[in-house]
Amino acid sequence: MNPFTFGTVATGESFYDRHKECDHIVKTLAGGNNMVLYAPRRFGKTSLIVKAIQQLEEQGFICIYFDFMPVFSVESFVRLYTKSLASKQRNLQRFAETFNSIAKNIRPVIRFTPDGNPELSLDITKKQIDEMDISQLLDIPEALAGKKKRVLIFFDEFQEVEKLNKINFEGLLRSKIQHQKRVNYIFFGSKTHIMQAMFNDKKRPFYHAATQMTIDYLPKKETIHFLQNNFARKEIKLDLEIAEYIIKTAANIPHYIQQLASEIWLNVSHHADISHEIVDRCILQVIAMKSDYFMELFENQSTSKKQLLIALCTGGENIFSESYKTTHRLPSSATLQRAARGLTNDGVIDKIDSEYFITDPFFKLFLKRTML
Repeated sequence: MNPFTFGTVATGESFYDRHKECDHIVKTLAGGNNMVLYAPRRFGKTSLIVKAIQQLEEQGFICIYFDFMPVFSVESFVRLYTKSLASKQRNLQRFAETFNSIAKNIRPVIRFTPDGNPELSLDITKKQIDEMDISQLLDIPEALAGKKKRVLIFFDEFQEVEKLNKINFEGLLRSKIQHQKRVNYIFFGSKTHIMQAMFNDKKRPFYHAATQMTIDYLPKKETIHFLQNNFARKEIKLDLEIAEYIIKTAANIPHYIQQLASEIWLNVSHHADISHEIVDRCILQVIAMKSDYFMELFENQSTSKKQLLIALCTGGENIFSESYKTTHRLPSSATLQRAARGLTNDGVIDKIDSEYFITDPFFKLFLKRTML
């Protein structure tokens, strides 16, 4: 079986390092504090969170994971969040009773499937859900905790709460968090610039509302060890230089390291040595598999965004400086800032410290091969 996994949560032996980060999350939440986690796309946030949830549940905490990405309206939030709350309840009837004692216009209804299993649905009695209904819904976790338990809420893609601005969702949730005694929250998402603005802007409700933590690149030594050990299962030799080449090609981003390693695994026989030629062939295969998507992604960008993407193929430091704009023949600062903001919002590029970069290293290689 291929030991390298990507596109799914890394668990078991596929999860490596991040032990200090996991320990910090567990101790922070167990200690009764809230947390916000920053990291660019594909850095392994969700895998880290799943690992932390496992450890916290072993300690007796009720852990509720909720992804804001599918939320598109206030009603969709109500339905999806209620479903997440119910998913960790052993007794749905008791959950419905607790829920109904707090929420007056949103009522869980328990039905039974043909095979006799209970199934929860919602009956919303009002035509339009308002702030009072959301306020009552946000009180549910504290009620579920009771006097003896603790509830931990894991809000993924939290930047998407901006979809709920018409009901002042941020303000409502912030108010609840201040008063809840047996519920703590961790917030994380893939759009770091929006998340940082939410928690560092004095005008926003969540200003300094949680302990802040940033996930950095994985230590190279641990990644090399992980790669060598897994290839050894097939008695495949991976020397230090080639391992470093794989990591560099994948921009030291866990998802892409695993993707390239997976492709190499499929193309190398037992007892073989991995060479530069093998890695290069597999890089081209990964690019070829995604080339149609990459071309469409590039073609759908405005001219200024295309210019910036091509420039980022050679470096992303100080992109708004006059020297950078002159070297890469880029448009005015105002136009360039709009391009950078748009690409960042779409997750095509990101920034760490003062350096912008293309989030998918294989898209960057595609652009280098086709546009330069």
